[in-house]
Amino acid sequence: MKKFVLAGAIIASTFSVSAQTTAGKIFSGPDAGKSFQFGSEKNSQILLDFVKAYNSKDGEKELSFYTPEMAKKREEMTKKSIAYIKTVEDVPMAILPVKVPGSNEEIVMLQSVETRVANNGSKETLNLFELFRFNKDGKISSFTQYGSIPKTNEYGQTSGGKFITADPNNEVNGRAFQFSNRGEIEAMEKFNKAYNAMDVATVLTFFAEKVKITDFDGNKLELTKKDLSQMMEGYTSLDWKFTSIIPVKIAYTDPVSGVFVTSTEKRVSKDGSVWNKSLVEIFQFDLNGKISGIDQYSQGRK
Repeated sequence: MKKFVLAGAIIASTFSVSAQTTAGKIFSGPDAGKSFQFGSEKNSQILLDFVKAYNSKDGEKELSFYTPEMAKKREEMTKKSIAYIKTVEDVPMAILPVKVPGSNEEIVMLQSVETRVANNGSKETLNLFELFRFNKDGKISSFTQYGSIPKTNEYGQTSGGKFITADPNNEVNGRAFQFSNRGEIEAMEKFNKAYNAMDVATVLTFFAEKVKITDFDGNKLELTKKDLSQMMEGYTSLDWKFTSIIPVKIAYTDPVSGVFVTSTEKRVSKDGSVWNKSLVEIFQFDLNGKISGIDQYSQGRK
């Protein structure tokens, strides 16, 4: 009899372990320290129905799955998305509902692969992981999306292109470019505003103490701030208009960046002559975020 009691205790213990109802841990926010338990199949099915509406581009149906507040926030974005996308196919790979014990809300996690074809012909594929929060009425009150972009995607990569050096053995030869985000765009726009206002003192604040310049005629110069302070002498007006600003850096190098700027510029001299050009310029921003080099190219404008 004792053997049967012991065997029963072991079996009961085994089932107790396998029937664990909570797992994981929340590390921040009002529920910090709590664990998760499985949510309901009901909200999982609601989310799958939401995906069907999304794939069919049925905006009205899609918005009906949100809370009124969320639907209002998403309405304009949903309209724009439907107008932009020709076809979309979000294919679920895995779905998991969880909740904090005692809470009326649930979080449904969805892993999927989404392929979009835009009306303009652009195509993209995204590997997605999303967390949808459902309220007690089974409505989506918020969601968070994480994604990775396959290397085969037409656009949206975090790096691309190729830097080619004169020396093929240079360690950076063949490396890709990445967008840089150290305030270059804001700096160029402020620089542009001060330049057109012929505010020399402000313009000089954007430059390093020495600046290497290859000008429009191929002349190589190294100028100091004192030299640059005379850049506006002889002009009655300057009109420099940007058409694009592209800040990039070479992948896996220090933060030094190159900012490609396309523009038009009209300079009126005190003698009445007019200089009117279309420009391509590359501004080098050093480690301190100052302009330390400029390469200039131009063509005439009528």
